Amino acid sequence: MNILHSFSHTDLALELKDELEESCEREQFFEGITVSHKEIGKKGLKETVIKIESEAGEKQLGKPQGIYITLEGENMAGNDGGFHEEMSNHLAKRLAKLLLGRKKLLFIGLGNGEVTPDALGPLVIKNLFVTRHLKGWKEVEGCPVVAALAPGVMAQTGMETGEIVEGIVKKIHPDALIVIDALAAKSSERLNRTIQISNTGIAPGSGVGNQRNEITEKTMGVPVIALGVPTVISIPSLACDIMDSFCASQGEKMEDTFSSWSESEKYRFLGKILDAKLWELFVTPKEIDEAVKRISYTLSEGINQFVSSRTS
Repeated sequence: MNILHSFSHTDLALELKDELEESCEREQFFEGITVSHKEIGKKGLKETVIKIESEAGEKQLGKPQGIYITLEGENMAGNDGGFHEEMSNHLAKRLAKLLLGRKKLLFIGLGNGEVTPDALGPLVIKNLFVTRHLKGWKEVEGCPVVAALAPGVMAQTGMETGEIVEGIVKKIHPDALIVIDALAAKSSERLNRTIQISNTGIAPGSGVGNQRNEITEKTMGVPVIALGVPTVISIPSLACDIMDSFCASQGEKMEDTFSSWSESEKYRFLGKILDAKLWELFVTPKEIDEAVKRISYTLSEGINQFVSSRTS
């Protein structure tokens, strides 16, 4: 096992892009990859759109070809109602573009609802406006038919999540599948402050090195949109954050040592001083209970707004 690859892991395409920019020449990096940035509203919401458009770009970034949209802002971790409303509004607009023309939607909340950092998906599902069971709903022009489920995890069901989802897809035949999951980040600054939207699907459990069957268009037979928020960080990644901050605070001489190293050099150094057991640990912020509830509501509000806007 390559511990550098496994435990410096991030689910965020934006962080992989940042890492690639540090290690490659600019012209190499942009081969098959386009990146755009913009600020939205007045609350500090930022959007980055990364498009991987070729096999070369796919290989460089380590992500499948597709679109990766990152919405982030410091206020997302707090109780700023205006910011969360702005985030929900923009999420609704993004979903409207990605799901244009899709009339039957299946939302899946991945994760273990009994483990707080992993409970994002199930909590979002609890607050969704589902309509598939409503008589006459299908006949209302412009209304998407919405079904939703939180299938649990393999330890609870004895089944791969992908198997459960595939069975439901074959039974109800949705036009698109939307999966919501908790992610892992390599920067502590992005925990509970970032939403990633992609049209490439997801591999449940990959954020903590617990790889399960992919939920993608290839495996499900329908387009798959993935929504995720990073709630955990690995100990090695956190150690890198701490070392970077320490070196920056100690002046130029220290900053030129550790902070100027490549990612692989940093993790190689940490591999020499950290106990092997620490490489397998992931941590989460102490306020995760409130954060996950608040963020799950922001996501569900965005989804419900998207659904209701199709009815107007």
